[in-house]
Amino acid sequence: MASVAHYTSVETAVGRLWISYAGGRVCAAMLTEDEGTFVERCQRELDRPLEYDPHPPEDLLAAVQVRLQDGAPVPFDLDRFTPFQRAVLQAVASIPRGEVRTYGEIAIAVGRARAARAVGEVMRTNQIPVLIPCHRVVRAGGDIGNYSPDPSIKRRLLAIEGALQDASAVDS
Repeated sequence: MASVAHYTSVETAVGRLWISYAGGRVCAAMLTEDEGTFVERCQRELDRPLEYDPHPPEDLLAAVQVRLQDGAPVPFDLDRFTPFQRAVLQAVASIPRGEVRTYGEIAIAVGRARAARAVGEVMRTNQIPVLIPCHRVVRAGGDIGNYSPDPSIKRRLLAIEGALQDASAVDS
């Protein structure tokens, strides 16, 4: 049986971010007010028991808060992903706050120039959103594209980070 993962939550500018972690590394995250939805998704995706931690590690919480403020690194558990998915998630995790990249630019960065759609699929299924900032990945024309659970959250995150040059020019 897989080791237990723990979880907690932090408040962000766009709502509650639930975070699961094990071994000092973030395994999953989800923007939702519904703890049950997060727990159900994590247990399915992580295939391991999940327990609420009333006293999460202060160093991990501090790293998450710094990540949310200025993009500093957070240790992620990416072991369950394919090499391509890991490469994409790592490339996206390195996008500086206040900047965006296109799906095609990420594909080039991971050595798969023709894989923009595959990058989009990795972003669509990103299990660590906000901390691995898939909201910083946009379409080639600059449109923000879709974002789960709501494109307005992507727009708000990009606006907060100063990444929208002209918010009115970005599609809904």
